[in-house]
Order: sequence, then structure tokens, then C-alpha cells
Amino acid sequence: MRVFFKLIILSLVTALLFYSCTVYYKQDYAPEEVVRTQKKFRMLDKEGKKYPFYRLVLEDSNYYALAKNSVFYKNEFRNRTPAELGYEGFSAYLIDPDNYEKFQVKNTAGSAIATAAIGVVASIIILWVVLDNYYDDFLSFD
Repeated sequence: MRVFFKLIILSLVTALLFYSCTVYYKQDYAPEEVVRTQKKFRMLDKEGKKYPFYRLVLEDSNYYALAKNSVFYKNEFRNRTPAELGYEGFSAYLIDPDNYEKFQVKNTAGSAIATAAIGVVASIIILWVVLDNYYDDFLSFD
């Protein structure tokens, strides 16, 4: 049973090594600023729902949120009909900025630090499991 428990821990922690975090600045950005940054962003509607996107573009005085065409992309915009803007690998969705309470831009440095921190914690746990297997009761909490 103990070996089975360690294998479960090891597999879950290994999965954490491949996890990445996206951290956003808390401040509210104007849509024009989001377009200029060319970074990932998210929109918050008046009910508090969050909609993450790859980039915001301005075409013909209209704002379009770009989402990667991926099975992992999940939000309610996927049910909408995308606009044809010619961005290969992305779906573009027409948005009205007035319908959203807040626009937040990705904090690249914060995201990197958070992802690295998760990797460090996962690595320490993996090391603990491996060492505990080789040296019986290396870190025993009994």
C-alpha cells in the first residue's frame, strides 16, 4: 500500500512539473492599452466571470479577442461564431469592451516565477519520494 501511495504522489508531482501558471496584473487596462501590449489578457464581466485570451486586436474600429484553436481552450466564447480575420491557428471573436468590467494583462515575470516555484516544490517532493525509496524512512513522519 505504501508503494502504491508513493507512485500516486510521484505521478501527480511529475504532472505538476509540466504545469504553467498565468498571473495577471491587478490593475484595469483600457482596451487600447491591451492592444498595444500584445500580451495575453483576460476580461472580467459584470458577474465576475473571467475570459482568458491570447491577444486583443483592433481591426476596422472593432475589438477582436484571439483564442488559440486548441482542445484545451475553454470558455463560453467557443460557442460563438468566430470572425474571419486571417490569424492562422486562432479564432477571433468580436467583443464590445463596454460589456466587460475589467481588462487585465498577463504579468510575464510573475507567471515565470509562479511556474518556477511550482516546479521547485514538485522537484523537492520527487526527490523526497526517490530518497525515501532508497533509504528506508529517510524522512519519516511517523
